Amino acid sequence: MSAPTLKKNYFLIVAPDLPGANANRVKHTPEHLTYNRPLSENGYIVAGGALLPEGSNSSDAGVHDNLAGSYLVVQADTIEQAWDALKKDVYYSSGEVWDQSKVTVTPVWVALPKVE
Repeated sequence: MSAPTLKKNYFLIVAPDLPGANANRVKHTPEHLTYNRPLSENGYIVAGGALLPEGSNSSDAGVHDNLAGSYLVVQADTIEQAWDALKKDVYYSSGEVWDQSKVTVTPVWVALPKVE
């Protein structure tokens, strides 16, 4: 069975936080969510969430008080489009949350869940 031809390309964005960025993350969260909500609704953002500090578990009490960064899986025509959208997010553009020198955008193949 051959792999399906996808309409868009998928990219994994990994955006580590700057050291001590939690207060700025909290400050910018409303604008971050306002920007990303329509991108999720229109299918650009496939999945996303927070990176946890090494040794943490998502079930740990208070884990959201000390996040290590963010990840997104997005659909875009090109990697440049993924970067352009990323740079408009306040977590990136403010220079106060994500460590711009460590952000990566990597092409990926999404195997699960099934995509069409």
